Amino acid sequence: MNPDEIIDAGQEPGHLEERVSDPGVARPLLTLSRTLGVRYASVVATVITVIVALLTANSMRLLDRNLLQHENERIAELRLLINAAVASHLAENELHYIRAELSSIRLDGGFLYLALLDRDQRVLLLEGWPSDKPLPPRVERIDAIPEEGRVIDTFVTLTHAGRVHGYVMFGLAADKLRAAHLQMLWQSFVIGLIAIVVAALATLLVSRLVTRELRALHRAATAVGRGEVETRLPVRRFDEIGELTLAFNRMTQALGDRMRALTKSEARFHAIADYTYAVEAWFNPGGKLIWINRSIERITGYTALECVLAADLMQLLVYPKDRRAAQEAFVHALNGRVAENFEVRVQRKDGSVIWAALNWQPIFGADGEDLGLRVSADDVSSRKQAEIKLLDTVVDLRREQSLKEYYLKRSEDERFRLAALLDVLRLGILFVGKDERIVYTNRAFGRVWGFPEDENFAGMRDSVLLDRQDGVLAGGAAFRRHVEEVIASHDASAPFEIELRDGRVLSGVSAVVSGQSPTLHIGRVWAFEDVTEQRRIAEQLIHMAERDPLTSLFNRRRFHEELERNIAEAARRHTELGVLVMDLDGFKPINDEFGHHAGDQVLVTIAREVGGIVRRNEMFFRLGGDEFAVMTPESSEFEMVGLARRVANRIGELRFTFGSGRVSRLTASIGIALYPVHADDGEQLVAHADSAMYQAKAAGKNHWRIYRDPSRA
Repeated sequence: MNPDEIIDAGQEPGHLEERVSDPGVARPLLTLSRTLGVRYASVVATVITVIVALLTANSMRLLDRNLLQHENERIAELRLLINAAVASHLAENELHYIRAELSSIRLDGGFLYLALLDRDQRVLLLEGWPSDKPLPPRVERIDAIPEEGRVIDTFVTLTHAGRVHGYVMFGLAADKLRAAHLQMLWQSFVIGLIAIVVAALATLLVSRLVTRELRALHRAATAVGRGEVETRLPVRRFDEIGELTLAFNRMTQALGDRMRALTKSEARFHAIADYTYAVEAWFNPGGKLIWINRSIERITGYTALECVLAADLMQLLVYPKDRRAAQEAFVHALNGRVAENFEVRVQRKDGSVIWAALNWQPIFGADGEDLGLRVSADDVSSRKQAEIKLLDTVVDLRREQSLKEYYLKRSEDERFRLAALLDVLRLGILFVGKDERIVYTNRAFGRVWGFPEDENFAGMRDSVLLDRQDGVLAGGAAFRRHVEEVIASHDASAPFEIELRDGRVLSGVSAVVSGQSPTLHIGRVWAFEDVTEQRRIAEQLIHMAERDPLTSLFNRRRFHEELERNIAEAARRHTELGVLVMDLDGFKPINDEFGHHAGDQVLVTIAREVGGIVRRNEMFFRLGGDEFAVMTPESSEFEMVGLARRVANRIGELRFTFGSGRVSRLTASIGIALYPVHADDGEQLVAHADSAMYQAKAAGKNHWRIYRDPSRA
């Protein structure tokens, strides 16, 4: 039986009764009633019950699956939301921002609790969960309807820039899932119960039931026609009527799915278009604005509604001087032409002017219908200002280029003059750039260091040159440390000396080379000079000034210098300074009898022998004639007495043979004084040591005496 023969979807329910009363229609319905009555009478007790049970089980299974799928999808969306809100802050360790975000997410998202864990799953933050209570086990997804009172415990892995930074565990209430499950179970039970009751009555009212079901089908079709695509009819029969009902349900199910998909697609489109950063607009084929996203307010200050309602959008937005060109371009666009980066000035609501770049393309439907024009706009004011500034810069650069070429030629001439000057100097000159590479060396540099004069060092790294200099240096490590200290100081160095293995001595100095600005350093210059001869002469002069020419001992001048220095040191350190003064006994007769040459021989021998027993911290001086002195820092009376005995014994052991074969011996009279025990200054200390020495001579020579104040004797 064709359903179209039973009811016309375009007729009202009242017309159905008129057609059923027609004898041509009543006879088939009567036959159908008898057939169905026999069927229902035989199977109503068993078949209907089984069908209801199966339908109930299947409905529950489908519902549970849909509920679980929907909940898992919601959890996935929540994970994306949490990751977007928290991951970047966790990567920067901004926990105070994360705490605020978690609190806001919990309130807005209906979370029971939120817990932030680091990569090692250590708890960092808790929202809605006691800190003394351990977190429950979590699951990746829900596979079954939770029991009553249970919480959905799950988590999200926080990733940012391709790296895992931590986890957020959260709990969701499962009450709604459980309630929907129980509600469907209850509804299924009620429907099943009703179906059984109706089936029991169907055997008595089958004819009326068929008519009623057809009316229900008609009403459902009418509801679908009104847009109620979720309309469904319960299937209570397995004959042609039941198949028709099933087909209707499938049709409305498919229609509902398509409507929902279309609604989601439309919502997705609006979400993307409305929140796109650039301005997106849609004009109809007549050039009327029919839609524009919210970014227009950010760029122009006008709301989307103000733009849509504007009588002349060009008058509202485009800068007056650009309106004509913009209008012509818009007309070309409506004629189907595509354009990119059409730049126009836009007049904002506050009166300011910005630059915008427009792109447009025609929109066509699936059947080729002209739907209008899509226009995209973006604020390019910053780029435009940069372009204008760049043009000004190019003009300035071209103007300066000619000046630079002139100065470059002059600088080249100056460079050649400077190179010629440096080549005739005795100083070895080395320039090192900021990149630690050698820029220039003159000829004298190679000569001073013992390298070939014509060797080109330009471009060589300074570390390579240091390695080569190590081969000629007497102390390469010390020189390398000095170079590193000079470079690190960023300042000019004091003059320093360098000893080479061949015995030569170089004097060096270094300074920073400033560029156009005093604070802009372009490298460092080093100057080296061979000062071997100057040092030899200086050392010779120092030796002559401080040493006795006969004995090579320190002279009286050096004695007084050391005396002042050691007294100051002793006063500062609160120690004693001892001075021993000795005069040779019997020296004058030898000098008179055997001549000055013999006397000089005696003095040289005395200096050598006594100098051999003087210790490292003791200084030996010849004060003049046959008078000598020993200075001992940080000494004591006991030590000075020991020194006097050693000196006296050593001199007494010496034997001198003169030209006639005569053998003579000498003795010494020794005086000792200590600072600050016996004197307050150097002059007084020497005077008291001399006084003690004269006391020793008065005692019969070959004696030593420690100074004693006569007033206390």
